[in-house]
Amino acid sequence: MYARWLDSKEVMMLSNCHEAKYAKVNRTMIDGSKEEFECPVAIEFYNKIMGGVDLTDQMANVYELDPKSCKWWKKVFFRLLMRTVVNSWIAYCELKHRKTPLLDFIVPLAEALMVPGKLEAQYQRHRGIGCPSKTSRSLLNVGDHLPVTAKTRRRCRKCAQQKKESHTKIMCMMCNVPLCIDCFKPYHA
Repeated sequence: MYARWLDSKEVMMLSNCHEAKYAKVNRTMIDGSKEEFECPVAIEFYNKIMGGVDLTDQMANVYELDPKSCKWWKKVFFRLLMRTVVNSWIAYCELKHRKTPLLDFIVPLAEALMVPGKLEAQYQRHRGIGCPSKTSRSLLNVGDHLPVTAKTRRRCRKCAQQKKESHTKIMCMMCNVPLCIDCFKPYHA
C-alpha cells in the first residue's frame, strides 16, 4: 500500500502490512485547540512508534563510522553495524534497569571485539644483525596503536621524513609520535 498524507510536510509511505483504511487522529492546531482528522492507518501506526524509531536513528548517527567512504556497501555495513550496537545498548539498559551513556557501552564493546585479534596477532622477528627496523618495531602490538588528541600541535613525524611541513594534534598512544591522520596508517604498516 502506498500512502501520502500532508502533515507539517508531505509524508509518503509504503507498507506491506497495512490496509488502505483510514483512522481518526487528533491534531493540535497552532492556537492550541485539537481537531479530529482522518489519516491512513499506516501513518497512524508510524506516529505511535515513531519516538523509538527516530531516537534509534538519532543515537546511531551520533557516533557515525566511516562517513567519508564513497563505497556504498561500506556505508550500508557501518550503518547496520551502528544500528545493531544501538539496539544492543537499548536492550542492555532495559535489562540492567539503569541508563548507561552510549559511549560507555561502545568503548568496552569495541575493546572486547578487538581482544581475539590481539591474541592471534603474531609478531615475527627475523633473526638478523643489529637493531630491528622501524617498521618491525611499529608493528609490535598493532592493536594498541590508537590515535589520541594532544593539547599542542607538533610536526608530523612521517611528513617531516618526507620534507613536508605538516602540524597535527594527533599522536599515536603507543609510540608517542605525532602523526597527521593521513600518515597514521602508513606509518604503522
